[in-house]
Amino acid sequence: MNVDSVLGWVGIGAAASLAAMIWPFRRGTIGVVGNLVAGIAGAIAVALLSYLLTPSPRPEDGPEGLFFAALGAIASLCLVHAAWSRHARRALPALGALPGAARRGSEPRGKTAPSSR
Repeated sequence: MNVDSVLGWVGIGAAASLAAMIWPFRRGTIGVVGNLVAGIAGAIAVALLSYLLTPSPRPEDGPEGLFFAALGAIASLCLVHAAWSRHARRALPALGALPGAARRGSEPRGKTAPSSR
């Protein structure tokens, strides 16, 4: 293990976290920083764990470390997003009904609004 490997793991974690920005998640600085921390921490943790658990004759800078870094980044991002979704669902009833929520399902589907000709 060398510095280049660790920097590769960090890059994989950061790239995975930026790609995860398309998921509905916290917005703003906290969401971006939370994703970056989760992705990078997961990538480094799982890559280090795989490095420690692999048999003794290790190829230096092999692709296995990069694979496990990607796996760790994706897994940690999934866990963080699942935890946040659960938290958001619990907080939503406390906020009360959203404006227009009662009207959303009351309109028949497939019909347009009457025109004013």
